[in-house]
Amino acid sequence: MTSAEPQPVPPKRSDAPWRGFRHWRRTRPFWGGLFTALAGLEIFGTTQMSLAGLAFQMGPTGFLSWLVPTILVTCGLLMWFRLQHRILYAVVAAVTTLFSLIGVNLGGFFVGLLLGLLGSALGFAWAPDTHPTATRGSEPAGDGTARDEAAGDETARDEGGGDGTAGDGTPDDGTGRDGSSARAGADLPAPDAAPSAGSRPSSTS
Repeated sequence: MTSAEPQPVPPKRSDAPWRGFRHWRRTRPFWGGLFTALAGLEIFGTTQMSLAGLAFQMGPTGFLSWLVPTILVTCGLLMWFRLQHRILYAVVAAVTTLFSLIGVNLGGFFVGLLLGLLGSALGFAWAPDTHPTATRGSEPAGDGTARDEAAGDETARDEGGGDGTAGDGTPDDGTGRDGSSARAGADLPAPDAAPSAGSRPSSTS
């Protein structure tokens, strides 16, 4: 017996690590930290080059050739694992990268300089996604309830006052609750007629 509903395909075990890595990458400034760390490695690589026995190192006994790459790699890793201080690490990485322009082989022959500036800018600009995207066609949960309540109020108004009766069932004919206001007005004596304009009051002697 076949079923019309499609059966869900179980995920492959080989895809689980990749999906976990994608989720981890999207929750942190991955590219900012990666470019910053690559800048440190590239600058360090230029300090280990030699041309005809001439080593490209600057600073006191090559100290900056170890310090600057270490700071950049450390800042890149801390952007991944210390998200609350990512802006501080991005600023430190940018300042260190600019200093490498005059401190270590022109910033790794400008390649490490560009990588460091790009990585620090991406790390500084990254922000966590706290607003999930809403699906199209969906409406807020309270709209349907509010509309039902408004429709119920209109129905109650029609039932209470649409047929000329008050809300409590008493006829709406201008009478009071005891129904005696019109009769009381009919039983009252009429006021005396006003004197005509041509008549004069009689004078008594």
